[in-house]
Amino acid sequence: MKKTLVFSNHSDEMRVALLEDEKLMEIFFEDLEVGKLTGKIFYGRIENVVPALESFFVNIGAKKNGFLRFKDTTIDPDTLRRGSFIIVQVKKDGDVRKGPQLTMHINIPGKYMVYMPFGENSIGISKKIMSLSEKDRLREIGEMLIENEEEGIIFRTNSENVDFESLKEEFFQLKEIWENIKEKAKNSNKPALLYEDENFVDYILRERFDHSVNEIITDDKELFKRFNKEIKEINENVKIRKVDIDAFSWTNVYEQMDDMFARKIELPGGGVITIDKTEALTVFDIDSAGNVLGENVEDTSYKTNLEATVEIARQLRLRNIAGIILIDFIDMKDAKHKEEIINLFREESKKDKAKISISGFTKLGLLELSRKRTTPSIDALLFTQCPICQGTGKIASPRIVFRRVIKELEESLEDLKRGHNIKEVYTSVYHNLSGYFTKEKKKEIEEKFDVKLDLDFNWPDPNSYNIRYRK
Repeated sequence: MKKTLVFSNHSDEMRVALLEDEKLMEIFFEDLEVGKLTGKIFYGRIENVVPALESFFVNIGAKKNGFLRFKDTTIDPDTLRRGSFIIVQVKKDGDVRKGPQLTMHINIPGKYMVYMPFGENSIGISKKIMSLSEKDRLREIGEMLIENEEEGIIFRTNSENVDFESLKEEFFQLKEIWENIKEKAKNSNKPALLYEDENFVDYILRERFDHSVNEIITDDKELFKRFNKEIKEINENVKIRKVDIDAFSWTNVYEQMDDMFARKIELPGGGVITIDKTEALTVFDIDSAGNVLGENVEDTSYKTNLEATVEIARQLRLRNIAGIILIDFIDMKDAKHKEEIINLFREESKKDKAKISISGFTKLGLLELSRKRTTPSIDALLFTQCPICQGTGKIASPRIVFRRVIKELEESLEDLKRGHNIKEVYTSVYHNLSGYFTKEKKKEIEEKFDVKLDLDFNWPDPNSYNIRYRK
């Protein structure tokens, strides 16, 4: 599999795409990443203690107080009071209703490892490192590096086959960052930001560049120089290319970005995936549609479901979908086919940085899984809720609104005519009602109530209307 990182720097905005075999898998926007809090470390003040929720609400200087559960503290929660200052890290960004989720179990990530000041002498190794001898080597190095019972480390995938001196150097760099964080906290007397990633490009290189990346493409001259100098030192086999046009255009990223927003995704064999999302649940529905390539119904269903599995795993990464996920595959009678679908999903999930837990097929035949959320989905970052439909995607039918207008006109005019000399009625409605307010209907109302009815079809909201009366 060819893996490519694309850096596009146009209109003062840095964007990065991750391609696998030239297919868009993940995308990052610098201006959107800047607003994220996940991973940042703060000096926070406890504002409220809520025993019923076994949690604290912590002021970290953001718009909303953070949410710290008792179990995410590194000390006895009974010793913490309102007004106490603590060092916390954001585990998960908040949303419109909730503040960010916090923890006192600090993680400071590097290229090769994650340093944990409160790791309790633990040594973790990436599950993607398969060699037992390499795991043993890294574990021995970890035992040599850890200096006290409190701290711990996790070796990332990039640490595989990296020499001891490089690992040691990064360990003490990360440890120095922690010492600087503590010193900064000592000198603070109010909620404050203590630590964050310094640079968007550095973050992408740390989190997405590894030995599996074959190529880096950029349209930025300075980045091209930097990559040739720094990246080649890490992996001399990476091809680094500078293009003269927008790198996203060069690699057809713009065309593939439509896949992030479509409700229906067409599969190569003719099947279709429909995606419906709620606040806590995302449902994928698969339909064979035009796929008739199988030898029989079971074979067609199986082949369509295989294609859908690969595409759904891609969509989870591309849209950064998290939470509970249900997949309504086309019904398969063969239990082996279901098992192969699960195995394929597990393989595809290994490419995902987020943790995915597969629960298996339910009694109703739905595949149930969950994907860990740390940052908002692409939907949440790029879209706001429609003020007309409130996110439902539906509006009232013209017939319903028309009946409401007629009912209000008739009831109001009957009441008003008794005590007021109403001569004119101005009614504004959405343009889709033009076929209902016929000349005949307009004349009927005017004659019945002896008024002049003026209509316009420029009202902006299809769910409502406006009626004004004049003497």
